[in-house]
Amino acid sequence: MNPHPSDESCPRCGSAAALAPKLLLIDEAWVATPGKDPRMAYAADLRVDDVLPSHLREAPLQQFVEGCYCRNCGTGFVSEQALTAERRRYK
Repeated sequence: MNPHPSDESCPRCGSAAALAPKLLLIDEAWVATPGKDPRMAYAADLRVDDVLPSHLREAPLQQFVEGCYCRNCGTGFVSEQALTAERRRYK
C-alpha cells in the first residue's frame, strides 16, 4: 500500500512535489450508545469507520492510518482511495 500515489496532490494547495508520507491519528469509530448525542457522529473530520478496512491497522491501532503531509501548507490528509464512497469528495 503506497500512502501517496504519484498522482496524489494536496487538497488545499494542489502541490504534489511537497508531499511526504505521514502516519495520521484520526478519531475513533462512531458507536451509538444510549444517552450519546447522535449529532456527535458528524463532529469529527475523519473517523475510523470512514476509512476502508483494507487501509486500517490491526486493533487497537485502527486510529493510525497512512496518509500524506504537505510541507507547503502544513495539511495532513488521507488519500481518496483509502476512504469509503460516502466520504470521498471527488467521486
